[in-house]
Amino acid sequence: MSVAERISFINDLEVYHDPAIAAAAASDSASVNGGASVSYVANLVGQMKDDVINSTLLAQLASDKKYPGRPMNKMKEWYDSYRDVLAQVGWTVQEFRMSEVGNANSYGTVDKLVLELAAAYLTGGELALFTKMVSALKDSKNSSAVKIFDTKAGYFNDASFQVGVASNSGGNAIFKIGTYQYNSSDRITSVLFFTFGSSKVSFFAGHQTMVLNENVYAQVRQAVIDKLGQNAVDLVKGIEI
Repeated sequence: MSVAERISFINDLEVYHDPAIAAAAASDSASVNGGASVSYVANLVGQMKDDVINSTLLAQLASDKKYPGRPMNKMKEWYDSYRDVLAQVGWTVQEFRMSEVGNANSYGTVDKLVLELAAAYLTGGELALFTKMVSALKDSKNSSAVKIFDTKAGYFNDASFQVGVASNSGGNAIFKIGTYQYNSSDRITSVLFFTFGSSKVSFFAGHQTMVLNENVYAQVRQAVIDKLGQNAVDLVKGIEI
């Protein structure tokens, strides 16, 4: 038998795949994607996880191009653009609406406020995973991820970012996304861990659940990857949780 025949024989083999083993090997994870920080439930793995990362990063970058610095006075326009890109690539997504959070300073820091707000739209298990991710971002081992996040989400006295939990439901990605934007009278140097103190702060928040139709996204997946280019490497960093 020639080498070519041996290779052909191997290529034609059908091998057993145990889904139980694959599921056991999967684990919860998280990453920073530009100005977003997302936790992933263990059932969202491989290509589906990449689809969430790449599609939402594309929407961010396209909106940043139109509205550099994500200014507070262009908040609605930025999110209209973000939503439009997401919808075009296969997400079912509603209009992003944010409301002002009263007395934000009373929470002490941004992360404490975000965790309090997340409890309203995440399940117990999702909130535990999300809390774990936020805590992990305080660890120096994740400093490179934090640097990406702060660079893309913070602009002098303004900050605009997305956080949440993504999972697999019926073969489609589900993203429970929280959207946040705030302005401070003091310079913002750490977007998620900014201490309010006596700063004058305007803080806006919103959330929704988005669904990615994998059949639709499969038709544009490569185009998204090609458009992102090196950004898919430079602006994405796993978080050790």
